[in-house]
Amino acid sequence: MGIRSFFRQFLEDKPTINPHLEIRREAFFQDAEKHAHYLKNGWCVIENVVTPEEIASFMNTFEEISHLEGFELDKNLLNSGRLFNPEIRRKTLDVINLNTKTILPRMFQMDKVDPHTGGAYQVKPPHINSDLLIHQDSTVIDEEKDYCLFVWIPFCDVTLENGPISFLSGSHLWGNIQRSLGVPWQFRDHIKTLYKYVNPVTLKAGDVLVFDPAVIHSSAPNLSKEIRHAITITVLRKEYKLIYYFRNKDIADDLIEKYEVDETFYYNYDFISKPDESLWKKTIVKYEPFTLNTNQLEKLIKKNLPQENQ
Repeated sequence: MGIRSFFRQFLEDKPTINPHLEIRREAFFQDAEKHAHYLKNGWCVIENVVTPEEIASFMNTFEEISHLEGFELDKNLLNSGRLFNPEIRRKTLDVINLNTKTILPRMFQMDKVDPHTGGAYQVKPPHINSDLLIHQDSTVIDEEKDYCLFVWIPFCDVTLENGPISFLSGSHLWGNIQRSLGVPWQFRDHIKTLYKYVNPVTLKAGDVLVFDPAVIHSSAPNLSKEIRHAITITVLRKEYKLIYYFRNKDIADDLIEKYEVDETFYYNYDFISKPDESLWKKTIVKYEPFTLNTNQLEKLIKKNLPQENQ
């Protein structure tokens, strides 16, 4: 069943098998209970994974990149992956690849996932404006065929005061697979409704938060007196293929551009402009927006929201 046909049948109250759930049944996790929690919610916490020495390694690299050209930390949350200086991205990748050799095997089946991954620093200064609005993260791989995970590693305890991530559990199963900074967010007209259903997740330094890039989430402002440091690592299946979607206004409204890219794309691209077709293979695929009203959205939320969160 196609992605959009599933969504249409859901709105029509027809019995369906959710293809997004089926794709995610093959576990990357070692712990079956963690996989079950992720499958239902789109996220899970794994306790006591990262050592103080590994956190120190990440912090040392952060100190290096914070002195490079283009690094500016003001009142807003900073994602180092969106900084234009390629040296910042390379140094971040180097420290991630160094530490994933020891961190990932504690959580995942390494015969299934690739140890060579990417990621970015997530730096939240102490300021009322350091929140991150509700959103979904960009698609990394073709989510009609596979899934991937983000591992979020805080360098300190994450409390309600210093800006935890809040999740709309179950939203990773909705089927909005064509996501990027080059595609307007499908649920941008329903922000107030979405915020009604998110819940914060707190954790200790050394714990990790694993979540699906498709799960809807937000991040509260850091109201403490200290910077909240964290880093995100991408977990991908072996022999993965990276893609990027771009909404080109010069083509038909029901079409979207889909690019096959590699890691260098994420080091050098500005994530908003149209990708260079001489570098990346482009195909034109079907695009159908999630046109739904508030009642339909709440039906979608409650259909996938775990019972304990309702």
